[in-house]
Amino acid sequence: MRQIHYTSSEQGELKHSTPRKEGVRVGKLIVLAQPDRTALNEYRQRLNEKSYQVSESEHFVICQHPATNQAILLHLFRPEEANADLICFIENELPSSGIIPSTREFGATLFAILASMYLPPRNQQAIWLRFCLNSLNSLRDLIVHPSKNVPAKASYIAPFAAIYRRILELVTGQSLLDAGCCFGFLPVLMAERDYSMHIIGSDISHDAIGFSTRLANATEAHNVAFHQIDTLSNDFPKLGHFDSVTAIHLLEHLAEEDMPTALDHLLQVTTKRLLIAVPYEERAQALYGHRQTFTPEKLHQWGMWCIETLEGKGKYQYEELMGGLLIIERTLD
Repeated sequence: MRQIHYTSSEQGELKHSTPRKEGVRVGKLIVLAQPDRTALNEYRQRLNEKSYQVSESEHFVICQHPATNQAILLHLFRPEEANADLICFIENELPSSGIIPSTREFGATLFAILASMYLPPRNQQAIWLRFCLNSLNSLRDLIVHPSKNVPAKASYIAPFAAIYRRILELVTGQSLLDAGCCFGFLPVLMAERDYSMHIIGSDISHDAIGFSTRLANATEAHNVAFHQIDTLSNDFPKLGHFDSVTAIHLLEHLAEEDMPTALDHLLQVTTKRLLIAVPYEERAQALYGHRQTFTPEKLHQWGMWCIETLEGKGKYQYEELMGGLLIIERTLD
């Protein structure tokens, strides 16, 4: 993860006009949480008087200095509100300003926004855990009480709640592997439903394994473990065999030429049911690290490829689910 620096806002430039506030710096960007709308508007005005170009989106005020390329991001989020929907807000509202040019800056900006809600000293692990617990609580609520009024582009959590609701219905057997587990939400949700199930989450990211492990510990999901491993690694099949295997929004992060290896490895560890969910995008979302797009036709082709790889000892189904869902069943004959 990119290095984050904590700094007094504007390095004292505004110290005579406003109280000094502790901000979080990411490169040339400083993120500042404001206590209320009045304070935000006052700070915005001060920056405007300092020749900053100021623009406002639904959740952020973006202040950029054309001479120095310095940018200050103001917001009103509080720790109890900080969940994975922030990912969607950042994607929808900030890239056009040019302050998030890559996946690396996207993750760093997300954490800077989270960290700015807290007073120093800031505990990075505790901040991420609060974020994960808030997101998990929202997922639980939306899984039980589906919202039909939240557009997919307006929420990160609502589409995943719909996906997880269906996946939880489809998981079979007494063991589960979630490949590309990210924050570990699905393994923990599954563990809460079945305390006896053997559950493993895997991810290529060291940070993701840390997030997932701390979330599982905090929720006392004792039947869950996490392993850092690349799905493309030759060692991936050594994770063992699982009745159900899930790959939820994993494959779009891989190059097309890596698809046969990834699917072969996923099939090798699946004894009963492989569940694959992908988004449908007009273009690969680079901010999320996506490397390819999917269509229903393409997903059907990979479904048929899986059945051919199983030498006919299986079948597949397709569903529309916030994108596409492949359900691949292994059969004995």
